[in-house]
This record gives sequence, structure tokens and C-alpha cells, in this order.
Amino acid sequence: MEQFRRLPLGRQLILGAGILLLIDTFLPWQKISVLGFSHSWTAWHGFWGTVMCLATIVLVAWVALRVLDVKLPFEAPDGLTTLGLAAVILVFAVIKNLVDDYSAWGSYVGIVLAAIVAYGAWLTFAASGDKLPQHSGYTGGGATAASPAPTDESTPDGEPV
Repeated sequence: MEQFRRLPLGRQLILGAGILLLIDTFLPWQKISVLGFSHSWTAWHGFWGTVMCLATIVLVAWVALRVLDVKLPFEAPDGLTTLGLAAVILVFAVIKNLVDDYSAWGSYVGIVLAAIVAYGAWLTFAASGDKLPQHSGYTGGGATAASPAPTDESTPDGEPV
């Protein structure tokens, strides 16, 4: 427990809320009751929930491996990977709740836990020094009216040779 307290807040939030979210995925996320009979489904039912659950497992394992200083056979930016997985978890939890009918209390708890995981991932990303990928400004390769294509008789900036 002392090792957990020494972790940065972002990693504490990811591990704590991530494990609780995994437990929550086995609780009812959808429930229907008709004439005294009830049936419920967990988060693992359907595409959105399955991807969210698998991403949660991957993120918790990723953070645990980073905390334990396990050397991975590939290089990946820690902060950006953490943030990307957490974004998938939060977006898919919200989509699952919006798309599926008969949402139950477990789905609302899941969204709150996914939001806590995402906040922890944002803190981890901010502390890592990683940067979000920048858009290169690619316009399709063709010349535009604002920038005429260079000819043999001019330099790239349009000045005569």
C-alpha cells in the first residue's frame, strides 16, 4: 500500500479507478423488467462495451508494467499511449450508454469511473512531457491559388531566377 501512495496521482487514479471499472463491467449495465421478470446485461455485451473492457485491461496492465519498471520489447510514448487508451475507454463507455437501451445503474457508475481514468491519464500525459501529434497542414499535394506551383524559371518562393 505504501508503494501505491508513492505513485504520482495520475497513476493512482488510473490503477484505482481502472480496477474498479473492471469490476463494474461485470455488474448490470442494462436491465429490463417485464411483469416481475428481469434480465440484465453486463458491459461485455455488444461491440462498444467489449472494446471498452479490453482497452481497460490493456491500460491497467500498461500502467502496472510501467510502475514495475518492466522492460517492454517495443518503444511507445508512455504519456501518449496512456492518454489514447483512456480516451477510448471514456468515449466507448459514453457511446455504450447512449446507444444501448435500458441503461442500468452500473453503466452510470462506469462512466464516472471512466472519467476518473481519463483524468488520471491526462495528469500522466501532462507529467510525461509527451506532445500531441501536430497536423502537418497537408492539403492534398496540389498547388493552390495562394501558392503557385514553382516553374523551371523561378525559385520555390516564386521569385525570378
